[in-house]
Amino acid sequence: MIIKADWKNPIKLEDGGKNNLIYAVNTEKISENGGCYVFYNKFGNAHSVLYIGKAENLRKRIEQQTNNLRLMMGIKNSIAGTKFIMYCEVSGNKKAKKFKRTIKMLEKQLIKYATLEGHELLNQRGTKIKYNKIEFKGNRDSEEIFGRKMNVS
Repeated sequence: MIIKADWKNPIKLEDGGKNNLIYAVNTEKISENGGCYVFYNKFGNAHSVLYIGKAENLRKRIEQQTNNLRLMMGIKNSIAGTKFIMYCEVSGNKKAKKFKRTIKMLEKQLIKYATLEGHELLNQRGTKIKYNKIEFKGNRDSEEIFGRKMNVS
C-alpha cells in the first residue's frame, strides 16, 4: 500500500485569550479533507513534536482540539519555543472504510516514528508515551550502521 500525504505549511498557534482559549488557530485556510495533524514546538532549528492526531475533517478536528483544555495545557507547559500546528491531507474518498483505515495507519506510523526519534508525545489523556533507549559502544562500522543511541518502543 502507498499512502499519499501532502504536508501543508505550518500555522503558528496564537494567544487565544480573546476567545477564552489558551491558543487560537486561524482555521479558515485549513482543508476539510482528511489526514493527520501535528502540534509541535520550534526553538531555533530544533523541533519537538508534542501531539499527533488524525481527522476525517481536518478543519473541524483542529478547531475541536483548540478547545481541549488538557491538550492545550500540555502544549503550553512544554519546553520553551514557538508552538505550531501542521497537517497533511491524504488522497482518497473520505467516505470509504479504506480511507479511515489509511489515516489511522498514517497516524500510528507518525506517532511511532516521532516516539522512536525521541519526541515525548502527549497522548489523548495528556500523558507521555514511553520508549526505551539503547546506547551502543564499539567500532566505527557499527556506529555508522546503527549509531550510538537508539530509541525503541
